Amino acid sequence: MEDYKPLLGDLAAVLRRLHKALLDAEAENFGPVSGPYQLLNLVANHEHFAWLRHLSELMVDIDERRDADEPVDAEQAVAVRVTLENLVGPREASAPEFRERYTMLLQQSPAAAMAHGDLRRLLGALPDSVAGAG
Repeated sequence: MEDYKPLLGDLAAVLRRLHKALLDAEAENFGPVSGPYQLLNLVANHEHFAWLRHLSELMVDIDERRDADEPVDAEQAVAVRVTLENLVGPREASAPEFRERYTMLLQQSPAAAMAHGDLRRLLGALPDSVAGAG
């Protein structure tokens, strides 16, 4: 049985870069932010940043899978891939408001676009069905 945990580690790193790039771009769109603590407060509490919580929650889920003692099997890897592709594309959007904002920021932020490209490459390394694993 193949263990996809190393790929989830790579995926987690790319998602952190992507999240930071999206957050930086969204903070720029929001207006002046006095520092990292105000930004953290805005991300946690302001409606302008609420759409990013979809990605934040998914990142926590991936970290938990990666940090668990058990290996990550093909079924779990497929679930991660499908969930991410439902969020960022190309599958049908699970959160249309996220997808709309995400797509706009990919066009605005070169750092986000580059991280998205890295994310797509890693997702391509995950199986898209249990039958396609191995």
